[in-house]
Amino acid sequence: MTVRQAQTIGSEAQVRRGHGESNRTMRNKIKQNPILPFGFPEGTKPEQVLKKIHSLEGRIAEFITKWSGSVYFVYLHIVVFTLFFIFKPFDTSIFNILLSLEAVFLATFIMVSQNRQALVETYRELEEEQEEQEEEKEQEELEEDVEDIQKDLDEIKNAVSIISSKIESIEKSPVSTTNKNPDLET
Repeated sequence: MTVRQAQTIGSEAQVRRGHGESNRTMRNKIKQNPILPFGFPEGTKPEQVLKKIHSLEGRIAEFITKWSGSVYFVYLHIVVFTLFFIFKPFDTSIFNILLSLEAVFLATFIMVSQNRQALVETYRELEEEQEEQEEEKEQEELEEDVEDIQKDLDEIKNAVSIISSKIESIEKSPVSTTNKNPDLET
């Protein structure tokens, strides 16, 4: 059995098992219909992504992520934990629940931060793509200008050759040696 046959049998088995299309088919569909992350359709302008990056939610998430990633956040936790274990204002199980909630929120903010980073990368990619398109357009315009200049030069060259051939024909033509002014004859 060849590798190709094995792949075909594997794909058929996936379809029979209810998994739908093969991975290769799905990858091809994704390549044919690319969608930017976060639901941005193809052709999204960088400015639209930038708006999403600088939204109120984005700024709040960035602030919390920066603050929770700082040393002051660690110091705050050391102080809170120390005070809790010294004074024990409530049961330890409640404290564990609060710590679990904090962990959930911090994990969420980490994910938000990663999403924001992906948005920034998307913005950069879109901006680079837009710049490349502008450069290609400018390059095409320059090439058209060069072609126009080349055509003009060819026309000038043809005109010069026509003029020089006419000058040569005039120089080669016999010059009339007879004087038409009878007063000059003596």
